[in-house]
Amino acid sequence: MSNIISQSIHTIKHWWLFLLSGILLILGSVYVFSAPQESYLSLAWVFSILVFANGISNVIFSIANRKELKGWGWYLTGGIFEILIGIILLSYPAISIILLPVFIGFWLLFRGINIIGNAFELKNIGVLDWGWFLLFGVTLAVVASSMILLPIIGHITVIILTAFGLFILGIANIILSFKLKKVKSLTIDKVDQFKNKIKSEFNNLKKEVINNYEQLSEEEKLKIDQAFEKYEANS
Repeated sequence: MSNIISQSIHTIKHWWLFLLSGILLILGSVYVFSAPQESYLSLAWVFSILVFANGISNVIFSIANRKELKGWGWYLTGGIFEILIGIILLSYPAISIILLPVFIGFWLLFRGINIIGNAFELKNIGVLDWGWFLLFGVTLAVVASSMILLPIIGHITVIILTAFGLFILGIANIILSFKLKKVKSLTIDKVDQFKNKIKSEFNNLKKEVINNYEQLSEEEKLKIDQAFEKYEANS
């Protein structure tokens, strides 16, 4: 996902997928955080659904932009992997219960690294507040690393860290979606300005050539016309 921002403006027309993903992640975090005493199975189910939905979003985005987005196959592969993980966790809840902290940790770590990459992409295109995006990515990576390195930290702690991580990831996706939308608008404006500038300079040059031609003597005009006729005959 880190190269998405630097692609042509056609890839950014699907910015709303990140907005939708962000909203779902925040709703999931609110649900998890609002009921920390719920069973561990409930958290495993919510996590599985979110991973599955996020995978579908990535697959749709990659296929829709396969002609414009370089390396779209990586995004497609990542989306398919998330879909498969979601299906496995939903089909075998016992596995997700046992390995839930590790699954969540590695998934959030992967997403945190992507966010960090996106932050530097935003910096490269001149977005001033890219540092906040970098902070989100680093924070998410720290939370994820804690869950991976300390898998036996208690169910309540896992639930709280998961809710916090999902919330950060959701906010980051929403911010990214509007950044992509803004980048598209800015890019289109710059293209229009460039076209208008070229058109204006061409018209000014055309007027200058015509004025200079009209100021020539008849003999000079005749020589120029003959030169053009000779050039066209040889072309």
